[in-house]
Amino acid sequence: MNYHLNMILTPKAIIIIAGGAVPLALSLANPAFLTAALIYDALVLAAIAADWLRTPTPRQLSVERDCQDELSMGSANPILLRLHNSGESPARVQVHDEPPSVFPCEGNDAGVSVPPRSEVEFTYLLTPTARGDFRFGDLYLRSTGHLGLVVRQFRREASRPVRVYPDILQARKYEIRKRRAGAVEIGGRRTRMIGLGTEFESLRDYQPDDEYRRIDWKASARRARLTSRQYQIDRTQNIVLALDAGRTMCVSLGGMTKLDYAINAALMLGYVASSGDDRVGLIAFAGEIGAYLPPRRGRGHFLNMLRALYNIPLTTGESDYVAAFRFISAKWRKRSLIVLFTDLLDSESSGELIANLSVMSRRHLCLCVVVGDPAVNASALSSPGSPDEVYEQAAAIQALQFRKQAIASLRRAGVEVVDADPSSLAAAVVDTYADIKARLRI
Repeated sequence: MNYHLNMILTPKAIIIIAGGAVPLALSLANPAFLTAALIYDALVLAAIAADWLRTPTPRQLSVERDCQDELSMGSANPILLRLHNSGESPARVQVHDEPPSVFPCEGNDAGVSVPPRSEVEFTYLLTPTARGDFRFGDLYLRSTGHLGLVVRQFRREASRPVRVYPDILQARKYEIRKRRAGAVEIGGRRTRMIGLGTEFESLRDYQPDDEYRRIDWKASARRARLTSRQYQIDRTQNIVLALDAGRTMCVSLGGMTKLDYAINAALMLGYVASSGDDRVGLIAFAGEIGAYLPPRRGRGHFLNMLRALYNIPLTTGESDYVAAFRFISAKWRKRSLIVLFTDLLDSESSGELIANLSVMSRRHLCLCVVVGDPAVNASALSSPGSPDEVYEQAAAIQALQFRKQAIASLRRAGVEVVDADPSSLAAAVVDTYADIKARLRI
C-alpha cells in the first residue's frame, strides 16, 4: 500500500502567521517588540507542529476502493469507498477518487467524519457512457488537524483497469425479479409435446396403432413384452443475434449510440433465450464480420457474448448486408430465428438491407429490430417557429414516412419488425421473442 504524503497550511494558519508581522513591523520603531514577535512566531510554529503531530497519519487512516472489474454501460454503477481510522481521535477527512474522467459521476469527492478505531463506508455512482477498457486513478485523502491549522494530504496508489460492458445490470435485475415472482423463464422450458417429434422422451407399452419403427426391440426383450419409444417435439431452437455496427447505428441518443442500445437489447434477449435453453449465436458486422459466436446453450455462453461485444467499434462506413447475410446463410442452414438489430434511415442505405432480409425470410423467421429516435418523433409533431425549424420538421416527417414504408415492405415479405425507442427496446424485443416461442413459429 503506497502513499505519497505532504503538508498544507490552512487559510486559518496563514492568517495567524501573518499576524506575527504586526509586532515585527513595530520592532522597527521599538526593538522591544522584536522579542514579542519572536515569541509569537515560536508559539505559532509550536501550535502548527502540535496540530501536525495529532493529525492522523497514513498508518492510522487508510482508504480502499471496492468495485466490480466489469462495469455496466448506461447504468449507475455503485463504487464503494471504505475509510478506516485506527487512531485514538476522530478524523475529519476529505476523500477524492479518480474514476475514468470521460464518465459522469456523483459523490466521488466528499467530506467524511471517521470516529476513532472505526470504519466508515460510502458509495458514489458512476455512469459509463462508452464500452471498452478504462482505468481508475489514485485515491486522495485530506485530513484536517484538530486546531484547524494544517492539512495532512496523502495519495494512495490505487490505479486499476476496468472493463465497461454493455448493460449487464438488466440481466441481473431480470433474474432477481424472476426469482422473487417464482416465474418460469421467459422463452420457456422445453415444451413436452408427446407424440410426434424426434427427441426421445420415454418408453411405454406397445399400442395397436403404434408404428412398427417406434418399437424398441431391446427394451421389449428385457421387459418380455412389446415396448414402444415415445418422442417429444424439441422446442430448443437456434437464435441468431445479428448486430449492424455500420454508419446507420452511429447516431447518438442521450449520450449513447444506437449501437449501444442495440447491444444492450441483444444481450438481454441472449440472456433470456439462454435461460430458456435455446441455442444462441452471434454475429456483428459492418464492412466486414467483426465478431462471430456459433450457437451454444447455457448461461455460461452469455459471458462469451459479453466478451465479444464489449469493445465492438462503430464505423462510419456502409454495412455490407450481402456479405453478412451470405455468412449467416452458410453458418445457419437449420431454420432459426434471425434477429437483426439495425436502423432504417434512408432508401439508399436500407434498400439493400430490405432486399436481402426478404430473401432470408424464405428459410428463416426474421425479426428486424430498429432503434427509434424520440427527437425525430418530437420534431415531426412540433410547431415550428423559424425557417430552420420548418426545415427540421419536414426532414423528420420525410424520415418517418420512409421508415413506415420500409417497415411495411418488410412485413409484406414475412419479416417481423420491432420499432421502439431506446428506453423500451429491450423489453419490446424480449416480449416479441416470447410471443414467437409461445406460438411455435420456430
